[in-house]
Amino acid sequence: MQNYLQVEGLIVQRLKDQLEEIRVLSSWGMPVIHEEAELPPTVIIFLEEDKPGPIQGNQQKVEQTWLCLVVVRDSESDAGALISRVITAVVGWTPDRTLFKPLQRTASAYSPDYSPNGIFYFPLAFETSFLFKTTE
Repeated sequence: MQNYLQVEGLIVQRLKDQLEEIRVLSSWGMPVIHEEAELPPTVIIFLEEDKPGPIQGNQQKVEQTWLCLVVVRDSESDAGALISRVITAVVGWTPDRTLFKPLQRTASAYSPDYSPNGIFYFPLAFETSFLFKTTE
């Protein structure tokens, strides 16, 4: 594996393909997201958790949780449908069958939130795993 964070780009592309009219971005996490008036509707992807397991021979199982943060302006009319579309696009999808397990929904460390500017944030966490070779 040449790119330890390869799943991020694959999720971004999957969502861009499935949600053509929605902006899809990647980020380094919640603290670096800049709230802008034109931000919603958007889905922002970032690594929420990285859990390496014990080394077995020359490989190590790694579980990664990727957050798809659904950002909308109107929680009543926009959130539910977009959340459903993101879940449908990601759950059960395998980014690369030779490397990764299918993505499944999991609990997020983040809770839904809103800002004083009237922007709503709905975190959706998805987990996959892969074997990382410790030597080539």
